[in-house]
Amino acid sequence: MEPKIVGERIKKLIKANQMTKEEVAKKIGIKNKSFEKKLMGKEEFYIEEIVKLTEIFHLNIDECEEIFFHENQETLKS
Repeated sequence: MEPKIVGERIKKLIKANQMTKEEVAKKIGIKNKSFEKKLMGKEEFYIEEIVKLTEIFHLNIDECEEIFFHENQETLKS
């Protein structure tokens, strides 16, 4: 999966849930700078971070799969 696409999808979830990048970074236990790199597609999310993001955004298994593992450009949850 292209890291940049995943980052864009996560940015949409952050906005849709009226959160800040800083809040989400803190909740998944990483520094803001590292989270920003992941959102920009410069680094990939680790599985532990994906699990935490799934919990934060209340994603079901299909939504999680769509956001983190499908190549298409659309997201399920906005």
